[in-house]
Amino acid sequence: MKISHFIIFVLIGLCIQNAFALDRIWNMRYTLGPDARPSPKFGAGLGLRSDFGSNVLFPVNILGSLNKEWELGAKVDMYTYNKMDNMEASIDIGGRYRMGAGRFVELDGYFGLNRNNGSAMVLTYGKEVYIASNFSNSYEARAGFFDGVTGEDGYVKFTLGTIPTLHFGKSFLCMIEITSSGSAGHFRDDFMVDIIPKLELALGSTRVRLEFDIGVLQDDNNDQKSIGLYVQTAL
Repeated sequence: MKISHFIIFVLIGLCIQNAFALDRIWNMRYTLGPDARPSPKFGAGLGLRSDFGSNVLFPVNILGSLNKEWELGAKVDMYTYNKMDNMEASIDIGGRYRMGAGRFVELDGYFGLNRNNGSAMVLTYGKEVYIASNFSNSYEARAGFFDGVTGEDGYVKFTLGTIPTLHFGKSFLCMIEITSSGSAGHFRDDFMVDIIPKLELALGSTRVRLEFDIGVLQDDNNDQKSIGLYVQTAL
């Protein structure tokens, strides 16, 4: 892909009406969204995701590396609905094993802290490939199990994603994530595709990321917009 084509793709994405359509499995990870980069020795992060209305997500996480191969982390997600009248919370505890050459396997355990929330287990395989010194692409394949992610009648939920990334030095990244999800047994009903342009700025050991969600193939969600802001820092 030529750099000029990539930039045009991002600009088109930013102009499209977006939707708060991300499948909940997207948040079932101890990181603040997909990230193939190694964790710091110890770090913490927080974020905010809003549909410009009363639906807001507040994630808070801690993570760290035990050595070059193993990483561990935990994240608490707090959801608010209808201007704080309804709240949900969940906790994710996960770990990652790095296999070298930008590859890793991750396992996350998700536990709903409300009575109506279920639990889930999500297995992830990820890989980051540098195509040029200033252009990389990350891939991710995930499988989620149990009712917290599949629903009462589902068997397993799958997601596939890719994140082409332009690197402007070591301080600024321009990304566009394309992710899809669907359940075995309910594939036609809950199949989703999301396009998520992202901008990230590194300020020393702190990374600040701004992103927009563009939900497609979900007509009943197309009247909403969402924006996310995340901060991750090494301690």
